[in-house]
Amino acid sequence: MGPEVLYLDASIAVVSKPAMLMVEPDRFGNPNLQDWAEKEFGGITWAVHRLDRPTSGLVVLARKKYSCTHLMRQFEMRTVKKRYKLKSHIELPEGTWNWEDFLKKDHLNFKSIIVSKDEGKRASLRGERIDSNSAEVELFTGRYHQIRAQASHRGYPILGDVFYGGNAWDNEGVALHASYLSFHHPKTNEELTFDSETNRF
Repeated sequence: MGPEVLYLDASIAVVSKPAMLMVEPDRFGNPNLQDWAEKEFGGITWAVHRLDRPTSGLVVLARKKYSCTHLMRQFEMRTVKKRYKLKSHIELPEGTWNWEDFLKKDHLNFKSIIVSKDEGKRASLRGERIDSNSAEVELFTGRYHQIRAQASHRGYPILGDVFYGGNAWDNEGVALHASYLSFHHPKTNEELTFDSETNRF
């Protein structure tokens, strides 16, 4: 199944990315969302934020240079709201919980590790349990593999995420889906909000 277009105008596009599709081109020429969008919509497209390859869900793409600049500023100012749904094979904590850590990217092994405050960058999120094995998570920072690393560190690895200690499953990617995205339109300044469900878990 390919990307699903939720919104499209001359300035931006919002799509739901399937798991295992990269967001940006790599040096190996793998299929990616940016190339797909340029072929689908015409013109140049900029990916202003990323989702891990095995993660599915909402991505906003810029179709004009001013849109790219405006959206990147919103991400830098942390005014963009992002929420994810996840599933673990381990029972999750009840209620609402806040996780705060310091992460460092391990470039050799392509993963994030929890380190001391002096060594890493702050990583913060809030989670709320949906049922015994599922939760909704709101990101306050956008670190590399943040949710996956923080969940694994606490003993709740994401289903399918064998890279971080999760159990293997039969679906593609991992049981992590970018389900909510809210930002201001770069031209009209209107607040736009998008929800996306997944049938993968």
